[in-house]
Parts: sequence; structure tokens; C-alpha cells
Amino acid sequence: MHWLNQRSTAASRQKLLGYGCVTGGVIFFMYFLIQQQSVTFISTPLQVWYTAEHRIKQPTHINQDHAFCGPCPANKQSSNAWQLINLVARISPKNSFLVNIGAASANGGEYDPTYPLLTAINSSFGALLIDPNTDPSLFNAYPNRSNIHISHDFIWTESIVENILQKYNISKYFTILKLDIDSYECSILESILQAGYRPQLIHTEFNPIFPPPVIFMPIYNSTTKNDWKPSLWSRSGPFYGCSLSALSKILVSFNYVLVEVDFWDVIYIQRKIAESSEIQVPANDNIAYQHGFLNHLCLPYCRENVKLYNNRIENAIKSSLNQSNFTAYMKTVLDPFAPISLKDNLKHPYIINV
Repeated sequence: MHWLNQRSTAASRQKLLGYGCVTGGVIFFMYFLIQQQSVTFISTPLQVWYTAEHRIKQPTHINQDHAFCGPCPANKQSSNAWQLINLVARISPKNSFLVNIGAASANGGEYDPTYPLLTAINSSFGALLIDPNTDPSLFNAYPNRSNIHISHDFIWTESIVENILQKYNISKYFTILKLDIDSYECSILESILQAGYRPQLIHTEFNPIFPPPVIFMPIYNSTTKNDWKPSLWSRSGPFYGCSLSALSKILVSFNYVLVEVDFWDVIYIQRKIAESSEIQVPANDNIAYQHGFLNHLCLPYCRENVKLYNNRIENAIKSSLNQSNFTAYMKTVLDPFAPISLKDNLKHPYIINV
């Protein structure tokens, strides 16, 4: 009996040792995967993807906005990104309403990412469409109905809340904020969110010349807002908007998570909605940027577009990204590109760091 007990004990120890080896192997394998992918896990209950293979495929669509980047063939504009129309169907808003800042678009508005929502869902989806451009050919495709209002206002950080959102009696909890002004998106968004507005989805553009984790943002000043040569939105330099990581830094602080990068477009959603609707999100900015911008089919056709690529800036970031003097060095590279004030001949101020 004693011999049997010893044998049983030995067998148990061997079994436990086997379990320990298996468990240790699994832990080591998971650690290896994480290190290989260089990602930071997002705690559940968010549904997270780490590689394109892990990502749940979305129905393809054509994003006409990509045509503006350069000579990208129409058959290369196919996108696997979430469409706003699909995301809205997932979150099922009770009172559907969007605010579109920068609504003028080719084909009377048909190239705007919000256009399908106003034509393909139902007539209950209301909208405030804002753009200083008064050319009717840039708006005439939008439906003509009482709950869609077109305003030709200028949008500035210090006036967006009082002169636009409060003036038009916009609820603080509307469905979508779409923002495309090619300049001060970060400061406009911060102003809106600090005032307590919480759109369920935010669709905007970012400056892809500065990849994650680089934070780049032109600094807004209300006294010199329209006093730059060239203008930030002139398509002649790299100062037209903030980087993806700059956007994320602001929006994460207000409990939004990144949903999608689609070339220079980006979508964020309230974190609690992403969790409750089980909407899959990328693990971090870098993974989203690699998948949605660097691997985009249009990118090879757009290397000459100064809003998308700058060889000197790219090389400078690569050589200094892990250096302690990153900000100081990058300022020597970026200063020659900075717009000049027509009032005081000073360079446009900006933030550049990691």
C-alpha cells in the first residue's frame, strides 16, 4: 500500500509538472506574440483586432474622397473600412442627426462620407451641413427636406460652440460629427468636447505625413487664424492638420476609441458604445495606420501629393524617433515648411513630439 501511495504521489507530481510546463509554454507563447506585434492589449469588453487576419471583414465600398489624393484608378478606391452607414446601423440611434463641418463636395456632395446616410437610410435622419463655400453645385445632391439645413458659416475654435452648435440648437448627444477643414481639427474637436457635446461617432481627417506615435498639431491662434501664407488648407505643405496620435490623445481623454483608418479619413466612437455594440476596434494607432494608410491601394499613386508624403520629413522621423532630442531636431526640419504670418512675418507655431 505504501508503495502504491508513493507511486500515486509520484504520478501526481509528474502530472502537475506536465500541466505546469504546458501552462508556462502557453504564457511564453502569448508573451512572444505580443512582443512580435508590438501592441498594447486593450482590456475587455472591447472587441480588439491585432492583425488584418484577425479583423472581421467589412463589405467593400468605394470611397470617392480618395480620388483627390492623386491619380488613383477608380478600381483602386475600393475600401474595406467601416462605412458610416454600416456603423449607424450597428448602434441604432434613436434620434438620428449629424453635424457636417466641411460639407461641400464634388458631385453636389456625393463624395462626402455622410452623403449615403442622408439618402440611403430614411428621411428621419437630420443634418446641419456647414461650409463657407457658397457654390450651389457643391451641395445640390443633398436631399431637399426640412430637417437638413445648409449653413455657409466660417468655423473657428473660439466660435464653434456659441455661433454654430448653440445658434442652431444642436443637442449635446447627436449621432455623428464629421469634421474636414484641413487645418485646426484638433483644436475644434477639443472645443466642442470641452463644452459637453458627445456625438456618438466622430469622422474626421488627419495628417498622415506624421505616423504614430508622432504628435503633430498646428497651434491655433484666434488673432492670426486666417493670416498665413500659404494657408494651412492650401494643399502646398505638411501643416494642414494634426497627426493621428494627436487626435487620439485628445479623443481618448474624452472616452472615445479609434474604429478605423481609411487613408486620410479616421473614425472614432464612444467607448461605451463600442463595447455595448460589440464593434471591433484596432489595438492601437500604429496597427490602424499600417492597415488603413500604408497598405492602402491608393498610396502608390499619391507619393507626389505633399499632403500625403514628404521624403525629408519621413527620413527625419525615422532617424530621430528614439532620440532624446527628437522635438528639437524635428523643428529644424519642419520650420522651413511652416507658413508665414502676413502680419508679423513669424512662422506658424506647432507641436511636434512623441
